[in-house]
Amino acid sequence: MDLFFWGYIAMKFLYAVRGWIFYLLLSVTIVGLALAVLPAKLAGCSLRWRYDRLCRPWAKLVLRLLKVVCGVDVKATGMENMPDSGPVVVLSKHQSAWDPFWLGAYLKQPACFLYKRSLHRIPVLGWIFWSMEMLAVDRSKGRTAFEHFMETGPEFLKRGWWICLFPEGTRVPPGEHVRYKTGGARFACATGTPILPVAHTAGTCWPKNSVAKIPGTIRVSVGPLIETRGRDPHEVTAEVEAWIEAEVERLYGENASR
Repeated sequence: MDLFFWGYIAMKFLYAVRGWIFYLLLSVTIVGLALAVLPAKLAGCSLRWRYDRLCRPWAKLVLRLLKVVCGVDVKATGMENMPDSGPVVVLSKHQSAWDPFWLGAYLKQPACFLYKRSLHRIPVLGWIFWSMEMLAVDRSKGRTAFEHFMETGPEFLKRGWWICLFPEGTRVPPGEHVRYKTGGARFACATGTPILPVAHTAGTCWPKNSVAKIPGTIRVSVGPLIETRGRDPHEVTAEVEAWIEAEVERLYGENASR
């Protein structure tokens, strides 16, 4: 029993050390990205150029570092469900800080995230958010913030960006469940934009509020498009929630059977 206990402690310690190394390297890459994105913006490089040439490769680099340093790999299915072009609203499972990296790296069109404007005050990282001109909202304004999103969001769709939202509203650990918010579906229905649902198991390898990263494979499943034109947002939200939660359960079941 003592040998098992100390082996478990050593394993957890190793996972934490590898996690700290990963975050140290991540910090270096963030500084590098800022030193590339800010001058590119000032030089007049287009937003699409900055995303495709700087941000997307950076997101892929971060996922590569996660694999090499922490032993966390990714296996994705359903990629053929992504359209090559056209407006899309992506509604994704949200278990950890891993989610935006994968979406930013592998969605076929640039990912536009809805985020708190207060993040602009974070040194270096906030400068990157500001320079990429995504959907920053002041959440302290409540309904006014959502109305601002409803007004400005369509402009991003017209420019070819895919708007990415997390309908759970917060990171939800594996095994827990919260009711999905309707904001993403309301926007999609109002603009007649199809929804691309994304399910994954990232929380098992990148736990919420944890430095330690658990070696393993994050499984991602991209679902078929859900049409929204002329539909009720609550009905659409229920369909998105049912598909994502059932798919997450299936993915965990497949992991357990291996």
